[in-house]
This record gives sequence, structure tokens and C-alpha cells, in this order.
Amino acid sequence: MRFFLCLALLVSNSLLLPVLADSTPAPVVPSVTLPIVKRPYPTMQPTRPKVAKHLYVVDAGGLPHDQQLLLASLQGIVNRTQPRIYIIWQEDDRFWLDQMVMRKQTGEPIVLSDPLSLVAEFRSSISGAVVSDPKIYESPCVAVDLAGLDNVVIATPELAAKLNIPITQDLRGKFKDDADALRYARINLFPRLNPYLSLCLDPAILGSQVDDVIAAQGSCFWVTGVKAQNQPGANEAAELAEVKLELAQLPLGTIIRGFWWRGDGLGLDEGPGVGLASQYGKITTVSDFVANYSVTSGIHIKHLKQKKQPPAPKYDPSKIYVAIAVSDGDNLCAWRGYFRQYFNSPLHGTFPIAWGMGPTMLDLAPNEAQWYFDNATPTDEFICDVSGVGYIYPSQFGAALTNRQDAMQTFYDWTTSYMRRLDEKTLRLMYIDKPSIAQVGADLPKIKFLMPDYGWSGEGDNYNEYTYVLPTGQPVYRSITTSADADSMAAQIKKRVGAVRPAFINVFIINWSLKLADMRHMLDVLGPDYVPVTPSQLNSLFEQAHKK
Repeated sequence: MRFFLCLALLVSNSLLLPVLADSTPAPVVPSVTLPIVKRPYPTMQPTRPKVAKHLYVVDAGGLPHDQQLLLASLQGIVNRTQPRIYIIWQEDDRFWLDQMVMRKQTGEPIVLSDPLSLVAEFRSSISGAVVSDPKIYESPCVAVDLAGLDNVVIATPELAAKLNIPITQDLRGKFKDDADALRYARINLFPRLNPYLSLCLDPAILGSQVDDVIAAQGSCFWVTGVKAQNQPGANEAAELAEVKLELAQLPLGTIIRGFWWRGDGLGLDEGPGVGLASQYGKITTVSDFVANYSVTSGIHIKHLKQKKQPPAPKYDPSKIYVAIAVSDGDNLCAWRGYFRQYFNSPLHGTFPIAWGMGPTMLDLAPNEAQWYFDNATPTDEFICDVSGVGYIYPSQFGAALTNRQDAMQTFYDWTTSYMRRLDEKTLRLMYIDKPSIAQVGADLPKIKFLMPDYGWSGEGDNYNEYTYVLPTGQPVYRSITTSADADSMAAQIKKRVGAVRPAFINVFIINWSLKLADMRHMLDVLGPDYVPVTPSQLNSLFEQAHKK
């Protein structure tokens, strides 16, 4: 689901669901009792104080990686008390800075031509430098931990010398392998770190994502995969054992940022990673290519209101009503720039579309969420993606815990709160079967209807397997399509709806591979008997038909 640019889908258009579902961890015995720790902030994700009137802005996009990581760590340290540093990593960052200035969320920036001059500007904020060990692949993650705890920037020895920063933390020769590094962090650093935030990210790409984690004093880790055992210090089995101990040490509802996947076999991978986190009551927030959250989380927006939708089309029992739902809105990277191409398209607003949106964007990038809400049309609807306030597998959430039901209730309490703040009416559920769907309905009685599935679940071609009513009275609209080319999707819809009239269907769209023109073509192929509607309109029409 989260493969960046979804390369697998672009190559094959094959259904990912069975592959990822089969690779999730095996069921575990519920034996773990998590520590009870008060959350240090009232929000799901940490936020920063109000943004400074004038931000220092530098362009780090073309710098060597060691300089980028140093600047990102400096940004996190400085922005902890107030967001004062904004870094341009790519052109999208310029766009969002301009939006912030236009909305008076900050004033005209102070632009520095030399990015490394930030070190001299904020020298009093740092106590020194931490140096990673190139012979231990995991050691940069430990460096992130120390940067947050001890206000040290992450540097190479050469860069520290160049900038006259004393090396106060030297990790060279400190660990025998990756597992030893993880063990050191778990025993010595975790007790001092923010237990509700962790970053799971391949050390090779640590950079723009670390500022907010360092600002919030979160932890950082990685598990090397089967294809990465040639990395120095790699020991997948031992690393995984340490990470399980870490997850058992962190409280219920800890956020796991970054992503478990870096390339097939290079890390733990998506299914096993999200499944493992779910079992321990942890919530994944896909954010492996984000930036400047230590700034944007200082923009405080309590609620956003969706555009008022037009009334549903007049109910016609001879029609098939189609809600098109675009995927991967829980991937916060996509909102940074990718989704703007849809909203800037001439076809935007010409037919109804549902956009999944991860609700904790309201904590981390409320300016981005606000832009999309403002530029939405009345035929756009934002739904909660995926499977609630963050990415979990509902059938596995809390499975390793002795208090599983409490874990689910806590997750859905947060979900309900954030859906209300984003005016979201329903949610997409991920890797879920019928009994689990029914349980979610019971756990979320205020949600009027559900839209499960990341693609067709493979449960045959019977329409009634996909659109039905739970014992709680909540309609369920399961995905009736595997995202493919427009003609193939139209054929799937016709096959699975068959002769049923009226019909009410959830059409799943992979955001990485289908554009608005493809969706328009699919509707044209389906013809006038298929009427596109928003999810809320779909449910309204279903209720009319059900009453009749």
C-alpha cells in the first residue's frame, strides 16, 4: 500500500492484498501488559508552539547527505521551543512556505544563501555533535535519539571539524552490531525519550523527516530485511527481537512515523511491520518523505469544515450508484505535493470523488489540510484513511496485549475525535474480514456507514458480499474493484454488480497509478446507468432504497 510511487502496481496492476496479508505476523498469545504513561500533549501527534513571525529559510535540496542530516537535526533542536527554521528540500516546500506567508501564519522569511550559516546563527542552541559509526548500520538511529535528548547535531567528524562543533557523543566502536545499538537505546535512552513517538526509517534516508521527531524527543529505529544483511552490523533476527522488546516498553497508542518498507526485503516490509505494530497497540503514520513538521505543527487549527454537498440525485431504482474512493490519503507524503495534481486538473470537480485523508494531518500539517479543504469542490468528500486515526490492521490490533478490548476502544475514541475535527463521515478499513468489520461497526456506533478494503477482497463476484447491512444497522460498502486500467475496472464493476438493480458500490482507486482522466473514462465506459456520487450521497440513496 505504501510503496513510494507504488512501483509494484505500476508494473503489474496486480492485487496487493493477498501478498501483504499473507506476510503479516502470525497470531500471538496475548501476554504483554504495556506501561501506563500520561501522554505529554493533548493531541495524537506532538505539536509545536506558534510559528515565529520571521522564519530563517535555507535551501538544502542539493547538499550532501551529511550536511542535510546536520541541518535537519539543528532544525529539530531549535524549533522545539519555537519554529524558527524552515528548510527547502524540494519545490513543494516553497509552495507551502508561500501559502503560510499568504495566510499570515508567518511573515516574510529571512533567507540565508549559505545553509550551513544556520549553525553559527543558532550556535547557542546546541551543545555539540554526535557522530555515527559507519561500521554499524543502525547507529544513525541512535544519533537521532541523542540529538533530541542532548541537543547535539548529527555530524560526520569532518563536518564537525569544519564547523568548529565539538564532538560530545561519539558512537564509533560503541556497538558490536545493530541489535546491540538497539539494545543500548532501549535500556539507556528510551526512559528519557518521549514514549509516544518513534520513527521507523532506513538509516540511509534519514534527513528531512527527523526534525519533528527530534523536536518532540522521540525515538528512532530500523530493522534490516533479508536483502540488507550485507549492511555493516546487520542481524535481522536479533534486531527484530530487540524491536519487539521496544514495542512492549512503549505505551498504548504510540505513533510509529516513517515507514516499515524501504524496498522489498530491505526492511521488515509493510505487512509484517504494520501487523507487528498493530499487535502491540502501536499506530503507524506513513511519513517517510515529509519535511518541516517541526514548523507546520506550530500552525494550530482545531477544526476544518468540508464543503456542503449538493443533494443526492433523485433516487432511481434502475440505477447503479458509484462512489469513487481514492487510496493512500493516510500516506502524509502524498499530500505534500502528489495530490495537488488532482486538485489542479481541469477535470477536478466534474464528478464526485472521495479522498482518504489521514486525520492527524490536522496536528502535523494543518496548513496542507486547509489548502485541500479550501480547494475542494462540493463534489469532493474527505474520508478517514486508514483504518482510523492511523494505519493499523483492526483484526490484529492489540493481539499481543492482555487488555486488547481497552486498546481497541482507545484507538476508536481517538478516531472518533479526529473524524469530528475533520468533518469526516466514514472511514476506510484495511485488511479486514466480515467478522472484523462487524466488530468495528459495534465499536464505532456513531459512524453511520463503513467503506472497508484496500482493493477487492477476493470474496467472489456476488454483489451482496460487498454491499450489506450490519446487525448494528450500519451499511457496509466493501470495495468491489481491484485498481487496474479504466476499461478493466469497468469490466470488474459490471461483472460483480451483474443484474442487481438498484446497486450501491464502492469503487477503489489506486492513487499512484490512475488519474482523473482514467476515472472519467471508466465512468464513460460504464454508461448512464452508473451514477457517480459521494460516499454520503451513496449512503443516503441506499437508505432510501432500504426503506422502500
